[in-house]
Amino acid sequence: MNAKRPAALGSKAHTGWAVVVALAGPRGDPEIVAKRRIEMAATFDDAAIYHAARELSFSRAEAFVRASEEAFERAARAAISALAAELGAAGFELVASAVASGNGKPLPPLEAILRSHALVHAAEGELFRRVLAKASESCRIPSAFVPARELTSRAVQAVGIPEAQLAMRLASLGKASGRPWTKDHKESALAAWIALASPRRRRE
Repeated sequence: MNAKRPAALGSKAHTGWAVVVALAGPRGDPEIVAKRRIEMAATFDDAAIYHAARELSFSRAEAFVRASEEAFERAARAAISALAAELGAAGFELVASAVASGNGKPLPPLEAILRSHALVHAAEGELFRRVLAKASESCRIPSAFVPARELTSRAVQAVGIPEAQLAMRLASLGKASGRPWTKDHKESALAAWIALASPRRRRE
């Protein structure tokens, strides 16, 4: 029986949903083997849980945020598991994943978050990135965060080619995969490329 080809998943999260791209092949010349939009919440209002939590007492807000995150993670885990199964049937195995992240600045405790509208937005962004990483880990796919502003420089370092050449290859990947090919897809592809080029592998 032929061994499955290793593939890696990259993702870019938004409030309630994410773009994911899977890459496989040689480190210097991979191919896109899947593109998806993962829905973790039915609507934006359902996803904006920190906004909703501001209207609750702190004890209720704490329980609401925790329960909501668990539900989002279940949805993300189901989607990633289904994608892994689909890729497995096509001869690929997801062995690593990377999530395009924010600036990495730690958030304060929930009580402080709920007092600041800016922190509420930051917390919701962080929540869905964390959900994607935890869902991948639950599917036994090691996950890492890569700051979005460092995707290009990290990819250049991981792949070992100049930035201009990387940009050309990324454009070729997008053209070969067809539409949609948005900024989210490009960033997800770079994250997947970094994960694919890294030495991390799925735990047995």
